[in-house]
Amino acid sequence: MIYPVEKMASIGIVLPKLFPFSQSRPEQMLPSLLTILEDPFFTAVEVSYIADKETREQAAKYMTYSGVEVIFNGGDAARELQIDLSSLDPVVRNKSIQSGKMLIDHCYEMNAKIMHIVTGKFQGEENKSKNIQAFIASAMELCKYAKEKADTYELCISLEIGDRYVDRNYLLGPTHEAVHVANVIRSEYDNFGLLLDQSHLPIMGEDPHKSLWLAKDYLTHIHLGNCYLKDRQASYFGDKHLPFHVKDSEVGVNELTAFITTLHDIDFFKSPKPTRKPVMTFEVGRFEDESPMLVIANVKRAFYEAWANA
Repeated sequence: MIYPVEKMASIGIVLPKLFPFSQSRPEQMLPSLLTILEDPFFTAVEVSYIADKETREQAAKYMTYSGVEVIFNGGDAARELQIDLSSLDPVVRNKSIQSGKMLIDHCYEMNAKIMHIVTGKFQGEENKSKNIQAFIASAMELCKYAKEKADTYELCISLEIGDRYVDRNYLLGPTHEAVHVANVIRSEYDNFGLLLDQSHLPIMGEDPHKSLWLAKDYLTHIHLGNCYLKDRQASYFGDKHLPFHVKDSEVGVNELTAFITTLHDIDFFKSPKPTRKPVMTFEVGRFEDESPMLVIANVKRAFYEAWANA
């Protein structure tokens, strides 16, 4: 690729995946955040639910001062707050929408430009259509609320696509079904899109090249990462967001190179995004007991080589 990455994209990391913290000890989050903000390699960061208002305000100050793009990771928040936007139980779905609106408020507090969300669990083919309609209705409510609360910018709501049958068991799902849903929602709300995670696609049994082409008109940002599928008994099987270079894992430098090449082919780096520049975020955690700094070095080396070869 002929251009330096700084010219074409912002590179981020999912903070709570590498630096998990307890809501009972929110002060643990700030030093981890500063580790990323003090590293000029990262020009974007994904944060998630921070219950403590004082910590949230301090995090917002640090992120504003550092000049990074901010994205809100709604997948972690959904698990923590038990959000199910595709539930057929009206009480559960309404509570989930209210929690989603609270998180939108948090996004605006922290100047996050994108909040990605997930569906609830797949409840079988007999309920799939109803669950999808419930999700569409929920997502539209969140998009509407984001528009109502907008001031200097408008928050984009983005659906993160996960696997239906192997590990997470999300309703959405296959990329082609998510694209259909995005098309329906986008027909009424232009502040909606899709997040594709490279590490999810092998678990979903999808060809990354085809999935990117399918979703290209709806992509808000991208997750980069790795997964392991060879042995279902392994503790790190499935959607565990491994670093690169784990033996027998699915994504290495070659796969990362091919993925970035396809992003270039679909004009991901040229098409308008909710952020100043297109964002690629690494969602990686620790494999065993290695330090987070070693994981960060792992990510950088893999990315530098892949970007140079793409």
